Amino acid sequence: MGIDVLGVVGDSFGTLFRNRTVAILAIIGALISAAFSFILTSQVTSLHGLMSGAPSLATVLPSVFSLVGVFGIGVLVIYLVNIFIEGSLMTAASDAKKNLGAAAGQAIGRYLYFLVTSIIVSVAVSIGLVLLVIPGIYLAVKLSLAPVEVVVGKKGVVESLKSSWDATNGNAWGVLFAGAAMLIAVVIISLIFTGIFALVGVQSIGQFIGTFFGYAFPVLLVLIYQQIGMPAKKGTRKKR
Repeated sequence: MGIDVLGVVGDSFGTLFRNRTVAILAIIGALISAAFSFILTSQVTSLHGLMSGAPSLATVLPSVFSLVGVFGIGVLVIYLVNIFIEGSLMTAASDAKKNLGAAAGQAIGRYLYFLVTSIIVSVAVSIGLVLLVIPGIYLAVKLSLAPVEVVVGKKGVVESLKSSWDATNGNAWGVLFAGAAMLIAVVIISLIFTGIFALVGVQSIGQFIGTFFGYAFPVLLVLIYQQIGMPAKKGTRKKR
């Protein structure tokens, strides 16, 4: 079964609003991201103010180290939390009847598998992009459904990677076009809202909205996962 690119992208955005559990998880993730951005911006502003007074190196270094520490720890925490949020969101998107507790419970149970799978996929894609770009894109497409298989299909890491590779045979272009369309849409939405709220001095709100819509990506992967032949969970929309 082929992929309805425009249909699956539209349904992904629609699920952010139709599915209450998905919406709540996306809001939580966006709030956490916006809060981190606000804290980091405050640290940078404080450092800039300190630098404007031509201070000594001994005065500046503690602030620099503090900024680097906040950034490093923040990125790690955001990544680990986001793994949980995406896992919960994928679970909720795969079954419209799952409430927040059920989705979170399944994500917790599959957390380590999801984390390891995500790291493997990220490393493989990054290496491919560094080498010749095209291999990275190819790997991103072929391995894109592995995280869904881990959380929703409840399979092991190696089995999920292999399953994703096999499942995308004959559907690679559809996955690529759907991902590209989603990326373009999210970037446009983010730029519009970030620009609008930056004009009134509340850029973090624009970032919150952009991040919220960005969670349509894991929803997209779930819908593709179902469209190309994986058994749809009871209660989800099926391809017309």
